Amino acid sequence: MASADLDVADHEVRDSWSRIDAWLTSRCRPVPARPAADDARLAAVEAESRVALPAELRAWWRLTGIRADFWIPEVFAPMSLDDALETREIWLLVADQEGPAVDGNGVPEPRFLPELLPIAMSAGGDGLVVDLRAGESHGAVFLWDHEQWGLGVPMWASIDAMLQDVAVALETGAPALRGQAALGGAEAPRLAVIDASGYLNWQAAP
Repeated sequence: MASADLDVADHEVRDSWSRIDAWLTSRCRPVPARPAADDARLAAVEAESRVALPAELRAWWRLTGIRADFWIPEVFAPMSLDDALETREIWLLVADQEGPAVDGNGVPEPRFLPELLPIAMSAGGDGLVVDLRAGESHGAVFLWDHEQWGLGVPMWASIDAMLQDVAVALETGAPALRGQAALGGAEAPRLAVIDASGYLNWQAAP
């Protein structure tokens, strides 16, 4: 992976997060930060999985000060790299226990794959995952419903697209997730609302 690509990704991801952090810090209650990962840990993960992480994903894990509460629409909280790897192993084990990935008619069914890496979780057990497979969805962020399975339409084309979408939604009051809805995705656009306790909620846009 070229150093220039990493530098650009670091700048873009850091800039988008700084905008989000500034908005949340001025309006929401303080919360703990998600642990960041260093370059050695990221290199070890790449070596173990034999998959190169997209530059934006590396930049995401390296960021310090990422709030560990539910600020990602619909309502997802960022995970540490270690928690993400543990969750991936659990979901892979569940997929293996489910047996062959075809239904009774021989039609392939969705199963969790090693090339999907969680980055955030909802309180209900669903996740946001980054697609590490080669192809046009490489680096895209998808919803992984732990009951229905399957990827569907990307929530965002990349980590930075996610962060930019959230930043614009917070700064302008416009809904987030409009791009996903425009592609035919099932997730409704969401508006940011701060509740009486000082926490961010994402409500379906009218």
